Amino acid sequence: MFNKRSIYLLITTLCIAMLNAGFAAAKPYKGAEIYSAEATKYGRYVMRMRMAEGSGLLSTFFTYKNGSEVSGAVWEEIDIEVLGKNDAYQMQSNIIVGAPRQTTEGLHTASQSLADDYHTYALEWTPDYVAWFIDGQQVRRINGSNFVTGLVNPQSMRFNIWASTSESWVGAFNPSILPVYQFVNYMEYYAYNTNSKTFTLSWRDDFNNFDTNRWSKADWTFDGNYVDFDPANVVIQNGTLILALTTENAKGFSGTVPVDGNASSRSSSSVISSSRSSSSTGTSASAATSKSSVINSSVASSNPNTTGGQCNWYGTLYPLCVNTSNGWGYENNRSCISRSTCVSQPAPFGIIGATSSAASSSPVSSSPASSSIQSSIIPSSSSRSSISSTASSTVSSVNTSGLNCTAKVVNNWGSGYQLDVVINNGRTTTVTGWNVTLTFSENPQRTGGWNATIGGSGNVVMASNVNWNATIAPGQSVSFGLQGNHDGSFVAPACKVN
Repeated sequence: MFNKRSIYLLITTLCIAMLNAGFAAAKPYKGAEIYSAEATKYGRYVMRMRMAEGSGLLSTFFTYKNGSEVSGAVWEEIDIEVLGKNDAYQMQSNIIVGAPRQTTEGLHTASQSLADDYHTYALEWTPDYVAWFIDGQQVRRINGSNFVTGLVNPQSMRFNIWASTSESWVGAFNPSILPVYQFVNYMEYYAYNTNSKTFTLSWRDDFNNFDTNRWSKADWTFDGNYVDFDPANVVIQNGTLILALTTENAKGFSGTVPVDGNASSRSSSSVISSSRSSSSTGTSASAATSKSSVINSSVASSNPNTTGGQCNWYGTLYPLCVNTSNGWGYENNRSCISRSTCVSQPAPFGIIGATSSAASSSPVSSSPASSSIQSSIIPSSSSRSSISSTASSTVSSVNTSGLNCTAKVVNNWGSGYQLDVVINNGRTTTVTGWNVTLTFSENPQRTGGWNATIGGSGNVVMASNVNWNATIAPGQSVSFGLQGNHDGSFVAPACKVN
């Protein structure tokens, strides 16, 4: 029989056991995550961020269908993840859908560390495509496919910083580098109109305070993560959201926030009325970076009746619309700005290169050249363009080693192309590692690529295998893709493999 003393001892023992279990489950390192109260379906998500550097670390923005983690639920998620290893030069793009989960990771290498300065990241999600941008440059676009059509539910918006236990992915975590931080200058959300296929600014958060009506702080963790998310590691200081990764005894932030010297002093919400839509191929007014290229161009025109030219949209160049009279449009397979919207900006921004007696020379910043980011994509049909081809040509060559290289134009539209390159092993032995040289008749103006490490200059593009497609068995083949712009005519390049 139980008496009062035995019941008391039993309850005490259970309480101590529960407390011990709680302490045992706690992790020694603390990260940070915030998540939005609002769940959106489609849109353009723009954020200005300076990421964390260090092996094992990830600094992220992602959209997430709440409840995806529940057993048996269908997962829906779109990721921007900067890997802190190797000086934080790489960003991973990804869509996760389905049950069981399917992923389509793409790895994009910048020409500078993403932890040394602020950069503008953008994510576009529509019923037809998902696209990722860094500083105005599109680094990846997935048209159609089960990855895009599998995103059917509204998703919350989330930022987090954490340390993965997967060394093969992010490198070995070294706690001695702590504390580290992810800084977010601002975020903008543009709603997507499925009828007009345009984006319209809904809100902007400059993080002058922590808006509890918009955001909440996470207090959980998950498997494969060295850290617990701790609300104390979410800090607002000097108009900046700070996400900290620290030890248990050094939570929070007490340092000086790095200055973002290249963010526009104008909020895009102050220059774009709610009736105007945003670009589907570029970033907001703050897109320029400290390492962006400088080009010579004509002074922006304030005359909407000029002809020709481009729009200098707060430091980033976009084509002018021909058939759209107001706001942003989508013509010739790319976004454009109407003349009336372009000239609404203050000087020196506006229409440039147009027929006008007021034109003179003045430098303006442009988004980085396409060669500044190299991409490799894990194989997926989703990474192929859905634009129908108006022309197709194939060039093949066989070298003496028995490897066959075929370059085929699979899509060719008014101002761009998509190339598919297949390497076939005609040997009787397995090939381990390959290199391809593509010689074009003109500058290929590359805008992206997948399934290879791609570089080169002038009319020559060099491509080599990535880890997962280095080995080709006898009689088997691997492939990679390339896309770019052209001036109206394009032919497949000469292809050589060794």
